[in-house]
This record gives sequence, structure tokens and C-alpha cells, in this order.
Amino acid sequence: MATAKQVLILGGGFGGLVSANLIRKGLRKEECVITLVDKSRYFMMGLVNLWILSGNRKLEDSQVDLDNLQKKGIIFLNDEITSIDASEKSVTTRASNKLKCDYLIVALGAELAPERISGFENNDESCFNAYDSKQATRLREKILSIKRGRIVVCIADLPYKCPPAPYEVSLLLNDILVKNGTRDSIELDMYVPTPIALPVAGPQMSQNVVNLLNDNHIKFHTSHKIKKVLDKKTIEFENGNKTNYDVLVVIPPHQIPPVIKNSDLLEAEQRWINVDKFSLRTKHNNVFAIGDVTEIRLDKNTTIPKAGIFAEGEAKAVSFQIINEIKNSYLNYDKAHIQFDGKGHCFMEIGDKKAGYIDADFYNEAGPTTRLVAPSEEFYQKKLDFEKSRVNEWLTP
Repeated sequence: MATAKQVLILGGGFGGLVSANLIRKGLRKEECVITLVDKSRYFMMGLVNLWILSGNRKLEDSQVDLDNLQKKGIIFLNDEITSIDASEKSVTTRASNKLKCDYLIVALGAELAPERISGFENNDESCFNAYDSKQATRLREKILSIKRGRIVVCIADLPYKCPPAPYEVSLLLNDILVKNGTRDSIELDMYVPTPIALPVAGPQMSQNVVNLLNDNHIKFHTSHKIKKVLDKKTIEFENGNKTNYDVLVVIPPHQIPPVIKNSDLLEAEQRWINVDKFSLRTKHNNVFAIGDVTEIRLDKNTTIPKAGIFAEGEAKAVSFQIINEIKNSYLNYDKAHIQFDGKGHCFMEIGDKKAGYIDADFYNEAGPTTRLVAPSEEFYQKKLDFEKSRVNEWLTP
């Protein structure tokens, strides 16, 4: 009997969990051994940060143990990856484990780098990282405690995870202030480094988002890239402008994990891993990269957004390719299954338990298309269902 193939998955986020589950469903244990490595013991969707900020969820109630994968026939190693040799399809971990495989899926995501904003981390009492789940509760408490002043939400740089999320943060802060009875005495401003709100979605979608901000009296400032945080609660921007704040909420710069930067997965001058836009294959044989570690460029100005739903779609395409190859049969899944289609969707919360619906087709032959459906309670409920269904599918034995 042939030896079981080894599939090694790096990262326990959207891409990693989808890949592990689909390959396990498609192949028997005798055909394939699946190992997933992540330095965190838990999985939690980034969108849960918004619910913690809103007061509808607690952090400790939202983290799901990745060790549940063991009960599904998937080996989980809670370990940190220290080196990757893609050409040899081998990985070394902090615990000195050297792992070799037949197929390697790199799904380590993007890391937050708030330290790249000069002065930001020296102002712990008034500065908050919007994407840090451990800070969400503290931010909520801060917003509820202030009676007057100015809150500034600032996107530090592009790209960042989940393009609509910063706008959701602003709208949810507005909702908290309204319910707290302090909105009339607190200014709420948003600064972005780009000339429009969502360059990846185009001018019409961007204007739709700005209209939502305007409807909620959130002042929107374009072409303001943060340079440094000064003493006396002042931000300096690269264009020379300065502004004051009482509370600063930042979407920090993102970067590729250092272990990837130091590997043979990156070409010179690349910030992210280059992959084939349909197969997600890298330049190395049987090595795939999916999700936020990649950059799939559609033209000079447009790339596939860094968002979980796209990592999910990419993981499906990769999983079906691997299943087909291991089974040595290309009849099981057709082209529509084994190629990433560039489509995705998400839900954009605006507060008051309402959310809009965004869908996109980035591989549309006539050019990328995006659409925003008006916010409703129905879409908010669908967002709740989205998280619940995925967690149940991926991590419930």
C-alpha cells in the first residue's frame, strides 16, 4: 500500500482551517496525514472585535480551541514556526521539530505592526489598536467614560485586513456615543491615507461608505497618512497637517510575518508572497500560499483584499487540487472547483444591530465589480450566522 502523503498547513485562520477540513473530508487517513501548526491555541474571527467593542460579546467567550482539530483526524501543533524552506518543503518550529511534507500550504496571515507608528505605543491611556482584540474592551470603557472631546479614527497604511472594518469601527463608536447620551458633545473624525475611502472597491462604493459616515456626522478626511503621534495628544501627518485628539483609534500598519520574509518564498523587493491568481501555487513545486500572506495583483492599483472570505475561497481551490492529485484523478472536481474565482462578500455593521451587505467579483471579465446593499437587521443576523456556522463547521468535532 502506498505511503500516506503529508500535508502541512501553516496557520490556523480562515485559510488554514478551511484547507484542513476539506482535505480531511476528501481523503482518508491512509491517503493523507494533515498537520496544522499555529503559535496560538485559539481561533477567533477578527469581526468579533466589533462585537466586543459594542458590548455584545466577551473575548473569553469567543475563542475556540484549535485542539478540537485532533478529534477530526487533523494533527494540531501549538508551536511557533522559526524557519521555512519552501524548496525542500520543510519547516522548523520553536520546539525544534523539523517537519517535512509532500504539500505545503502557507496561511500565516498578516501581522500588525503598530510599532511602525512613531510615538503611538507611548500613549497607552489614549491610543488604541482597533485590530487588537485584547484592547477592544478597554476601548469600549474609555469611550463610555468620556463626556466631551474628540475621537479620531485613523487608517495608518495600506494594505490592511478587511477593508470595510475601519468604517465599521467609526460607525460603532458613533452608536456607543449615541446610546451613552454623549454624542452631541463629542466630535468623531476619520482620517485615511488614500484619496477615496475604499480604493479596492472603486469610487461608487467609496462614496456609499462616505455617505454613511456623513449621515452619522462623522467627519471624513482623505489623503492624510499618519507620520507620528506627538506629545500633548497631537497627530502629525505626512502632508504637514496636525490634529488633536482625546482618544486615538488606529488601524495599524500590516506586514508579512518575519519567518516568511526570511524564507525563500519571497522574491527581492516583494512585500507579500506572489502566487498564481487561480491556483494559488507559488514558484515552488506543491507549495501554495493563501489569504493575507499573498498579493494577487489585478492591475497597477488593485489587489485582492486581505479578508477572510477570500482566504476561504482560495483554500477551497487549493484543497480540491491537492485532493485530486493525491487521488490521481482529475475527474472529481471540475475547473470551477479547483480555480479561485475572485469572488467574495462581507457584512458591514453600522450600529443599532444593523449591517449592510457587500459582494464583489474581482475576476469579472469587464473589470472588478462591487455592490453595497442597504443596511438592515436581517444582514446583521446573517453576519452572526456566518461566524457561528464557520466555527461549527471547522472546529466542532
